Amino acid sequence: MRRAPAALALALLFAAPACAPVVSPQALALKAGAAVGSMALQDRGLDGALADNALALAINEAWLGADPAIFRKVSTSIHDGVVVLTGSVRFRATAERAEELARRVAGVREVVNHIKVEEEGYGLGTAAADRWITLRLRSALTFAPDVNAVNYAIDTVSGTVVLSGVARDQEEVDRVVSLARSIPGVKAVVTVLRLRSEPASRAFADASAARPAAASVRAGAPPSP
Repeated sequence: MRRAPAALALALLFAAPACAPVVSPQALALKAGAAVGSMALQDRGLDGALADNALALAINEAWLGADPAIFRKVSTSIHDGVVVLTGSVRFRATAERAEELARRVAGVREVVNHIKVEEEGYGLGTAAADRWITLRLRSALTFAPDVNAVNYAIDTVSGTVVLSGVARDQEEVDRVVSLARSIPGVKAVVTVLRLRSEPASRAFADASAARPAAASVRAGAPPSP
């Protein structure tokens, strides 16, 4: 198995100095998206997954050119042109800049900004707890017999789980939300989802409801109808 290209990409991604970033196309692709094999298993289809992956690549290129700190510390989850931003940065202005740059990319329909700001109290302990929640939920979805786990992107910010992707039906949505709420430390669950039977436009028509200050499915509360 050839691992050298991936290893080189990671080395370039993390070793390049911030003042003069040198990042290979392989590193950009590695940060931007999933493997083609995984894309083919998703209900949005290979074409939709490739289009979203191209958006992720364009956004990361914009971030790298404008502010390497954004490129290093902010991640994207994209489904049907709806971009969910997560990660942590030092200053509020950096988080706002990341959103602004993402919105400028052609093909982006909506941006939901869940970037946390370190100067506002988001520290290493919270970040570690968030990673644990994400890993725990990913495992639960993978082994759930009634859930197609590859359809879902999971991000956790300060105990709030953000789910994006395509659900097979409302029953699957309810199941996924229930699994998320059952994990210790989860404070709320936000969904940026559409049903497979719905048009892609649904994904961004309701995306504003997933903004941090808007309504969400609270841990312990019944899922939305």
